[in-house]
Amino acid sequence: MNQKKSKLETTYLRFFGLAELVNHGARGILAFWMIMGMAFFLFGDQNLIAPNMKNIGASLGITDPNEVDWKFGGIIPVLFFILGGLVSLSMGYLSQAFSRKHLLVATVLLGEIPCFLTAYAQNYDQFLILRTLCGFGLGGIFPLLFSLIGDYFSSQSRAIATGYVSLAMGLGVGVGQLLGGILGGADPINGWRTSFIYMSVPSFFFAAIYLFFCKEPKRGGAEEVGVDELSHKITLKDFKLLFENKTNLGAFLQGLPGCIPWGVFFVYLADYYEHTYHLTKEVSAGMITFAAIGIFIGTFFGGVLGQFLYNIKKTYQPLLCMGTTFFGVFPAILLLYAFDIVPHMGLFIALNILTGIMISVTGPNVRAVLLNVNEPKSRSAIFSIYNLTDDLGKGLGPVMSAVILGLTPDRGLALSISILFWIPCALAWFLVLFNYEKDEANMHLMMKQNVS
Repeated sequence: MNQKKSKLETTYLRFFGLAELVNHGARGILAFWMIMGMAFFLFGDQNLIAPNMKNIGASLGITDPNEVDWKFGGIIPVLFFILGGLVSLSMGYLSQAFSRKHLLVATVLLGEIPCFLTAYAQNYDQFLILRTLCGFGLGGIFPLLFSLIGDYFSSQSRAIATGYVSLAMGLGVGVGQLLGGILGGADPINGWRTSFIYMSVPSFFFAAIYLFFCKEPKRGGAEEVGVDELSHKITLKDFKLLFENKTNLGAFLQGLPGCIPWGVFFVYLADYYEHTYHLTKEVSAGMITFAAIGIFIGTFFGGVLGQFLYNIKKTYQPLLCMGTTFFGVFPAILLLYAFDIVPHMGLFIALNILTGIMISVTGPNVRAVLLNVNEPKSRSAIFSIYNLTDDLGKGLGPVMSAVILGLTPDRGLALSISILFWIPCALAWFLVLFNYEKDEANMHLMMKQNVS
């Protein structure tokens, strides 16, 4: 009976590209899906503001459109991501001193409690403080998630696994934005408050199950060479060494400009659709949802395709990221001008989906690349730095857009300029392309030397 159950379990996980989870037993499998749930809801509150900026502003006594853009689309994202970046940076060290499992639960609670309390904010200052504190969650969870994934899966399936994690995060952002738009449209006064409650409470249940019933994988357990997780503590010298790896440097450099256009998509695009194309709030949120559907497709199948190409020839993976990032610029800009010239709504929906696919392929692959070229002992540190550059880009994106929006009445032009930052992002992939194979080989050599 147990053998039949094990065979069924293996078949089920192999179908989803997760066969390596079998090595971690039932508690490891449960842990993986609980991590997916926590990632979904924690990222789900990230963009609840976007479809309701004017509703929230009106509830808190702010009605001037430029003031709404600046206070909700500029200041809040900056403080949110600054705190998140600082917390993320500290996780490289903390994950060496404390259990990653306990740190993950703590970061979820630190992020979701202020998210829940945001529903009860009575003025802008309270709202600002609570939204800033939510940065604890996103900043802390990111390096922990991918450090754990690197120990559940080997390099032969990491891109698929990171695709699942990226999908959970992206799906959370999309569903959160859609939920916020629907609730805000149905009740302009209090609908936005309800959305913060709905997207925070489920995380407490996932965190409780993970804490009491799941186990943390052994650090380095997915590598050919064993690693003693207590044999090394991250120091400032280690952070310096991480930058000597040119693949790491390329990933960081593409992250900074590459995240700026995301500020357009998930902060201003719904508002742009509503007030430039004169769509209803529900339809505007729906268009973002179609873009999010494309992002879900690109995130998951981008990871699958990236893994397939990696298994053929490793350099094909960064080539995929470079190409989709560069060519994704064109449909993204077209979104800002195409609505008035497309013959019917179906084509505009298709354009939103295509854009989402093109711009999301890089996400799971860059994370798999970082896992493949860094030793297990350094992965929390490397993802804390990557998340810092990611957060810096996300924080700067809305601010830059808010500044440009204040300088020109042409919102389409302002948002187009932000989207063009994907071009230097694509060019940064050349650094990864020419160093990926060498840096991965050096990582395996260093691990063997440490063991011997």
